Amino acid sequence: MSLERRSLLAMPSQRLLLVASLALNLFFAGAAVAVAFHRMHGPPLAARSQTVHIDRLAATLPAADAAVLRARFGDIAGSLAAAEQASRLAQDKARSAISATPFDESRGDQAFVELRAARRAVWLIVHKAILDAAKDMSQEGRDQLAAWVPPGPARAGGATERTKPPASNGGQ
Repeated sequence: MSLERRSLLAMPSQRLLLVASLALNLFFAGAAVAVAFHRMHGPPLAARSQTVHIDRLAATLPAADAAVLRARFGDIAGSLAAAEQASRLAQDKARSAISATPFDESRGDQAFVELRAARRAVWLIVHKAILDAAKDMSQEGRDQLAAWVPPGPARAGGATERTKPPASNGGQ
């Protein structure tokens, strides 16, 4: 075979390799853009709501206990939504205070005081609903409730060091 003929035979495989390499590079570039976009914009607002967290929590409980928990949160849905909205507004106010020109430290401090109070109001509502639900739950459900740790960036998939609920003291 002549040298000229060998290079002609090798060209289709080189073209295939070039196309495969280009496709792989485009795939990785697209994945990088998607990850960067997600990090800049974070999860959708709905994914950060207490309702989503409660649904995740309820999914780990026995069916009857999950129903009790969901019912309690159904009872407070309106006040929880209002508290979450107030927290978002307080967060917007704090952001505005920080980026204001000229910067006013006392305005920023007041905005953060209001933000802490708004977030505390959300958590008070959530904690009260959990305590109200726990009164009507089984021991197993309360143990699972006590051991639950919400999934987060540091705990991908919700994995925790604590893998089983604490030993119950028999309700004492």
